[in-house]
Amino acid sequence: MKKLLLPAVLLFTIALASCSRYQVNVISSTNSRQNQESGDFEFENDSVKISYSFYGSNAPVQVTVYNKLDKPQYVDWQKSAVIVGNEAISYTPDKININGNIAAQTNTYKAFSTPVTGTPSYTSGNINAVASLPQSTTFLPPHTQSTMATVRLANGFLPVPDSAYKKVRMLHSGYDPNGFTKVNTAYFEQGNSPLAFKSYLTLYTVDGSQTTPVVYQQSFYVSKTFTTLSSPTNFAGFEQKRGYYFVTSKATGYAKTMTVVGAAALIGGAAAVADKNHEGSK
Repeated sequence: MKKLLLPAVLLFTIALASCSRYQVNVISSTNSRQNQESGDFEFENDSVKISYSFYGSNAPVQVTVYNKLDKPQYVDWQKSAVIVGNEAISYTPDKININGNIAAQTNTYKAFSTPVTGTPSYTSGNINAVASLPQSTTFLPPHTQSTMATVRLANGFLPVPDSAYKKVRMLHSGYDPNGFTKVNTAYFEQGNSPLAFKSYLTLYTVDGSQTTPVVYQQSFYVSKTFTTLSSPTNFAGFEQKRGYYFVTSKATGYAKTMTVVGAAALIGGAAAVADKNHEGSK
């Protein structure tokens, strides 16, 4: 029984730590059509086809540019950006922050001999650095495409007041008998959306010494948000990867509290087992 104590408490702690509340955000566009198969947003003319997907955690912006011409085109990512309010977020930031931890153990050996006995040395520390990135221009030969995914638009829940939510029945695969459940849902227009943004892309062609730039601008906004403790994949329309929505999440207060309790129980259980083993060895 005691042997099962630590694994049981550990599994209990891990399970509670995974309890999350999800915010599912649906995006609409004012000047791009939505692909019914992929859910991506598309703009197309005689020269290019530009596709946007926002599927993933914290709204990753994935841009795919397809060259429809019989001559090369160039995507100038350095002169392209996502615009949120009055802030321009470059698709190719010239610097990125690097943060992390390092932990290492060092043992000493002699060549062609047995290892030197002794206490190994340990090293630990933090890494905080900035790496410079080169300017980025993508060369697109005729009838080829390229994808850029360097920007995320969210960092946690979007700010939506509680008063904006209403209970809406949604089809849920985990509920019986009729498969519906009521979910806190809010709807928005472009003017009151918690997240509205534009994508500004610069492409150009080269003819001898002459460069001809063309700018493409698409507008997007979050038009629907709902929150749930259930996995978003349980809801109709969100079972698969679709480019029109993204998910944010945060641990519930209960999960945070009980994770601490579980961790304390784990430590206490380990101490009790250690004491028992110590007594048995006397």
